[in-house]
Amino acid sequence: MRWYPGAAFMDPDAELLSRWRAGDTVAGNQLLSRHFGSIRRFFASKISGNEVEDLVQQTFAACIGAADTFRGDARFSTFLFSIARNQLYRYLRNQARDAARTRPDLSVSSIRMLGQSPTSVVARAQNEDLVLEALQRLSVEQQTMLELHYWENLRAPELAIVLDIQPGTVRTRLHRARVALQEVLKELVTTGADAIDIDEVARALGVRI
Repeated sequence: MRWYPGAAFMDPDAELLSRWRAGDTVAGNQLLSRHFGSIRRFFASKISGNEVEDLVQQTFAACIGAADTFRGDARFSTFLFSIARNQLYRYLRNQARDAARTRPDLSVSSIRMLGQSPTSVVARAQNEDLVLEALQRLSVEQQTMLELHYWENLRAPELAIVLDIQPGTVRTRLHRARVALQEVLKELVTTGADAIDIDEVARALGVRI
């Protein structure tokens, strides 16, 4: 594993990445296979099932095409999620254009506002499904930030890279996203489901609100 100076992480993908960049396609396939589940989960929580596989393949194809541009100053997963985020935003904007809608502001518009019907493949229980629905009602940017931070363990500097924002604004936006998630969860906990402890649900999923 490679240690990054000034960063509190080591990259377990470094050896495979080094071999891939030296021309070892087997190592490249192993590297991408290692991240297949995470990238599929990234899209499955935001896009309808028929499009998920296409976006996953497009992300990996773009990664292969851009491999030589990866400088190695962040984890490979950060680089890959940056590509996935770009693919997602391009897809959502193209969908809006094809439907003759105004170009969406993805810092405001949610997946559900954009007419998407994401799968529930990432949810395994009722409480998880509740949090997933709440996430899908946040802005695309907030949903992406929370999922990458809590489910994929990206740190603030990595989130800044993926979301293409200033590092100093990440913590503020994370706080706002957590507050927004808490408010949506409260709205979704209706009569008949009032026994659900919102904080407990979130903790069980690794989402601190």
